[in-house]
Amino acid sequence: MTKGRAFDNDMERIHTYMLHGNYYESTIKSVFEAFYRDLQRLRTSPKIGEKLSSRVAIPNDYRYLMSGDYLIFYKLDEKENLVQVIHVYHGRENYLAKLNLN
Repeated sequence: MTKGRAFDNDMERIHTYMLHGNYYESTIKSVFEAFYRDLQRLRTSPKIGEKLSSRVAIPNDYRYLMSGDYLIFYKLDEKENLVQVIHVYHGRENYLAKLNLN
């Protein structure tokens, strides 16, 4: 599994937002523990996420996995059985625009 800089930036953005949004530390910890637990699930079961193309009419090769209120977007190289984690967005964000799929 590989995680790109964009994913790391997203994680930092979410953490900063939650810190400044007066979330309880226990809530922040819970959200991030869920992220890392779900990343482990991707490592062992890369096809667990749904193909984004099954939900939108725009052809693409993204898959996503729900993690609480967030969506972890990734691509799967089935030949190499390699997961490339791309982004994580809150479900209410305009993730199609952010993924350049609009």
